[in-house]
Amino acid sequence: MAAAALILVSCGGNAQRKTAQTPPQEPAVCGVSCDAALPDYEGTYRGTLPAADCPGIETTLSLKADGSYTLHLVYLERDAAFDETGTYTVEDDLLTLQPADGELPGYYRVEERRLRHLDADRQPITGELADHYLLEKKS
Repeated sequence: MAAAALILVSCGGNAQRKTAQTPPQEPAVCGVSCDAALPDYEGTYRGTLPAADCPGIETTLSLKADGSYTLHLVYLERDAAFDETGTYTVEDDLLTLQPADGELPGYYRVEERRLRHLDADRQPITGELADHYLLEKKS
């Protein structure tokens, strides 16, 4: 199940997803200025995203310089954790995660030192929990 679906659906279940062992197949596509030094969106982002039936999902997303990413999700008060790897692209301020296992992509908006989780239609999540769909960049 794609990361976006996991976050928006449920925390139930004890299944563990194994991290894909396939190396990235394509380099990242630079959407803004490829001439710049390392883009400021690379790095590790953390936050606790809302969930349907548990206190939240501790999320750690690492964007690497080679265009690959790792995503680690831990469901609070549940015996469930998931790992995902793949490649990412950034066009303007849209970050697209493409899982190596062929699952559906995930989307984030790149903001100043943070990422805003988007829905499957690449739109910001609305409602009273909208401000909780953020991952903060760690130094």
